[in-house]
Amino acid sequence: MEQNQFRQYAQNQFRQYAQIHIDITKKSFGIDLGFDEKSILKLDDLIQEAWPDQPPTQIDNVILLFGSFLGEAIKQTLGGEWVQTEQGWGIKIGDATLMVFTKIKKRLLNGIEGSISYYYQITKGMLKNNFKDIIK
Repeated sequence: MEQNQFRQYAQNQFRQYAQIHIDITKKSFGIDLGFDEKSILKLDDLIQEAWPDQPPTQIDNVILLFGSFLGEAIKQTLGGEWVQTEQGWGIKIGDATLMVFTKIKKRLLNGIEGSISYYYQITKGMLKNNFKDIIK
């Protein structure tokens, strides 16, 4: 598989995992998520409700689903595209690459001090300052 084909395959997989996350969240919590800022800001509460005292036992699966959703939602709200780096997959916006899976892992392991909402708001603010004409 060529690099471009692999990248396209991975992007499609992330979209599918993001949709699975949406479906599970609806079924388990009765919460409708979309690829928007409002839904990104709900992720900390979902994690806190689902795993209030300790990380999930199948943490890698949770990281994959939550990270795919976060990446797709960031793509829709702030722009960018999936890229593979030496550190793993992330969303590249301009010169910045947002390591969404790493962010989810830190949130699951470190609790609210790894806040996804805070990360998103800071990232959005930094991008607005650097790309005033692109992000409104």
